[in-house]
Amino acid sequence: MKVVVAYDGSKHAHKAIDQLQILNGPLDAVIVSVVRGPALGIRGTAVEVDQAEIDHARAALDKVAAELAARGVAARTRLAMGEPADVLVDIAEEEKAELIILGTRGLSLAKRIVMGSVSSNVLHHAPCAVLVVR
Repeated sequence: MKVVVAYDGSKHAHKAIDQLQILNGPLDAVIVSVVRGPALGIRGTAVEVDQAEIDHARAALDKVAAELAARGVAARTRLAMGEPADVLVDIAEEEKAELIILGTRGLSLAKRIVMGSVSSNVLHHAPCAVLVVR
């Protein structure tokens, strides 16, 4: 089974990673970390992504890949930039994934309206099944 797992280093993302161990059969897991950006600044000029954010995301991916390997779960990692929901859907399509797993922070309705919800957007646009973990 081809699985894409969203990972940002949070406790909710760790819960998503833990779901890999309960899936049966051979897995082709891709752990994806998305750094927001590049974006447009207030004057419409491009704002570059902070290299420290990229380094932090890469370190988190390397760490979780090592943890999974120690548990006997082989996984590839991918670091991408952009809007997380869009990137996850694009990678799932590209990888021909059968499942996307991601955690949720459990935002209130008001916060979801203001901030948006990655899990909600992925649920509505994914090309495959989606497992949202709390």
